[in-house]
Amino acid sequence: MISSLYERTGHEADGAASGRLTRRHLLGSATAMLAAAAMPAAVGAAVTQPLDADGFTRLSQLLTGRETLSPVVGARALAALSQDDDAFAAQAAELAQAIEAAGFSDMRQFNSFAEANPALRPVAMKIISAWYLGYTGTPSMNTTKDDAQFVSYAEALMYEPTRDATVIPSWSRGHSNYWKNPPAFMTGK
Repeated sequence: MISSLYERTGHEADGAASGRLTRRHLLGSATAMLAAAAMPAAVGAAVTQPLDADGFTRLSQLLTGRETLSPVVGARALAALSQDDDAFAAQAAELAQAIEAAGFSDMRQFNSFAEANPALRPVAMKIISAWYLGYTGTPSMNTTKDDAQFVSYAEALMYEPTRDATVIPSWSRGHSNYWKNPPAFMTGK
């Protein structure tokens, strides 16, 4: 590498031939040594592949305690969370690996897992929140910056516990104009 630097300019070639240390030669050598010193750390570091949509949905099934979840909603949640944070998919992969290494398969074990892995708890909470609320980020009515991202409305898990007794807000269970005729107990008929 250094010899190639000498080949670029005649001046440097003169310096190399004369055995003098030029400023370029010194800077080039220092840069090469720094790059070589950084190589073992970069090569030796474990590279976590970002989680794909299928892996995200499987992780979400464990975190929400659901046997099945919509892969379409999972892909939307992953895209929204990744848009909020470029490192999210890699963090989710790290969470999935840690969960697998810990060997837990039941969310009742999550608190002890989170105590042992405090850096991964926020990642898990973002995933759970996206599935239950149907959006990511924080909606704001008072600021011009709203970082909320839509994931799902009707498939948000927060509606499941009362789905048999209450309607999803703004969704009608009756036919068109069902509200036109008040119930009999209101009219006394």
